[in-house]
Amino acid sequence: MDPQGDPATQFNQIQDMASQNMDAIVVWPTSQNALIPAIRDASRAGIPVITSNSPIGEAGRRYILGHTGPDDCALASQAADMLGAALEGEGNIVVVEGTPGYSVSSLRGNCFLDRLADEYPNINVLDSQTAEWNREKAQTVTETFLTKYGDDIDGVYAFDDGMALGVVSALQGAGYSAGDVKVVSCNQFGEGWDAMREGWISGSGKQSPIDDAILAIQTAVRVANGIEIPALQEIERAQITPANVDEFERPTW
Repeated sequence: MDPQGDPATQFNQIQDMASQNMDAIVVWPTSQNALIPAIRDASRAGIPVITSNSPIGEAGRRYILGHTGPDDCALASQAADMLGAALEGEGNIVVVEGTPGYSVSSLRGNCFLDRLADEYPNINVLDSQTAEWNREKAQTVTETFLTKYGDDIDGVYAFDDGMALGVVSALQGAGYSAGDVKVVSCNQFGEGWDAMREGWISGSGKQSPIDDAILAIQTAVRVANGIEIPALQEIERAQITPANVDEFERPTW
């Protein structure tokens, strides 16, 4: 069931699944905290719940048996490292965020900024705005940044490759050449792989939604059959840069 990113819809969907006495429920949370009561009720009804891709808020973790997916904090930290390396440790950057209140957004923002503060004190964040995981909105946000800060922008951090591609479109529209502004993100898409090979993106992370889905379903099957699972299972991640991009297959998504 697809909530289309709406926590209220997903809340009702979880309740509907719980009422059907499922053997296991996999939830990709659209909100850290809004879904906790529905997940709690499913758990108390004896239905095992696994979260996938995005963790539930701390208060709700007692009600889930396990979590599968990427380590978003680690992905954000490595994005900071890749941007720090591309900028040689200094410069001004802007940030294009995901949807506020979404657990992935929180992790990809806070962990990036923490790493930047710890390791790259000479990199200054000029501005940070949400584009709600939307490529077109990311282009508009970046165009606003370029109007406001112009050539003072040395780098851009986008929370995913979809928004990074919006950033690239804005840079191209403003007459920049590939590499003039260093752009990094967290999870590489197929078009992002192409843009990296063309010099527009300086760093991204491997995060396969196929691996993510397979691990979640395998885990649900184990749980439904009474097999114990680890509290946390991570999918593979890797730093991808122009120096090693050809070592990775072009993503199919």
